Amino acid sequence: MNWTPKDLSEALTKKIIMYEGSVKKKKGKVSYGLEMLFILIYQVVIILFLGFLLHMFSYTLLCLVAISILRMFSGGAHFSKFIHCLIASICLTLSISFSSKYLPSIIGIEYWHIFSYPLIIIILIRYAPILFKKENIFNKTQKIRNKFISIFIALFLMILSLFIPNTYSLVIGQVLMYQIFTITPFGITIIHLLDKKLLKKEITLNEKVSL
Repeated sequence: MNWTPKDLSEALTKKIIMYEGSVKKKKGKVSYGLEMLFILIYQVVIILFLGFLLHMFSYTLLCLVAISILRMFSGGAHFSKFIHCLIASICLTLSISFSSKYLPSIIGIEYWHIFSYPLIIIILIRYAPILFKKENIFNKTQKIRNKFISIFIALFLMILSLFIPNTYSLVIGQVLMYQIFTITPFGITIIHLLDKKLLKKEITLNEKVSL
């Protein structure tokens, strides 16, 4: 058995259905929830370990928590393969953590709050949630609920950022900006184009190896 989040979630879902047949009607939601859980576990373990080695553990922890709870309800563009998603998550989290630790002295946090936070709420109202392949799993009521929950989470993170040190405030600010980027048409296009390029390079590399 492969150990990717998708394979693990599908295998575990089948086991659950074997012992509880009533779950079969919600197979899609169960499998999706388990896949998100396994992805989160993989990313958390690897990223926190790297954060610890680079002396940025608290920054990576805050970044992971903030982006995970917001993305859970707002959705957003994603990479088609787990390894691509993992690499992107590592690069994103470490970049946010590093810049937040060393850049606050040259950034006006107050101006960041004033100009970016209203924009973030507007974009969430306009676009969230973006679910892609899981679109058919959620009905209209559930989508509206996810929209309001994502707005509430964003507001909570914004308020929290006003009462914590600037370095951690910048972590939250960057997380919010990145996450709304992933639900805008422009952000979705950029991420999917990058994903296609990675897939092409992977195919080319596999062809060279097979030769």
